[in-house]
Amino acid sequence: MKKLMMTFAALLMAVSMNAQKYLNDSGTPFEQEKMYVSAAVTAASLTYSKSTDFNIGIGGKVGYLFIDNLMGLGVVDFQSQNNGDYQTVELGAGARYYFDQVGIFVGALAKYAHMKYIDETVDDFQPEVHAGYAFFLGRHITLEPEAYYKHSFKSSDYSGFGLRIGLGIYF
Repeated sequence: MKKLMMTFAALLMAVSMNAQKYLNDSGTPFEQEKMYVSAAVTAASLTYSKSTDFNIGIGGKVGYLFIDNLMGLGVVDFQSQNNGDYQTVELGAGARYYFDQVGIFVGALAKYAHMKYIDETVDDFQPEVHAGYAFFLGRHITLEPEAYYKHSFKSSDYSGFGLRIGLGIYF
């Protein structure tokens, strides 16, 4: 069964890489002076940190490719956890690097987090690193799953890792 699953995964990756190349024949999809807009969802059980159990979040990103394959990013995120007892608003800026035309990317963000508990408010600086894949659904639209880790300087209880899936538009 494992061999069959690994073969299927390898076949799927090969097909998607060929699709990436076909969709972007006119040049690199991550070329200089392109703009980027994305909306993402972080859903229940896809994020883990010591301070929360249930997590659902939404976020938005805007970006600009200053040079080929290197994008500057601005980020805003909202998360509601533990049935609304714990809410977080995050604002950040950072960069993302795309590995040529295949769609794999890595990035780093510097985020300011304003967290509100039932009876307490915490402000924190939380740098984040992430890696993902921009899967092109069309010439300009992508589906972008990514894994991330964010680190808290206030308390390790606020540090966490998780998965996010977003829909991006390159224009």
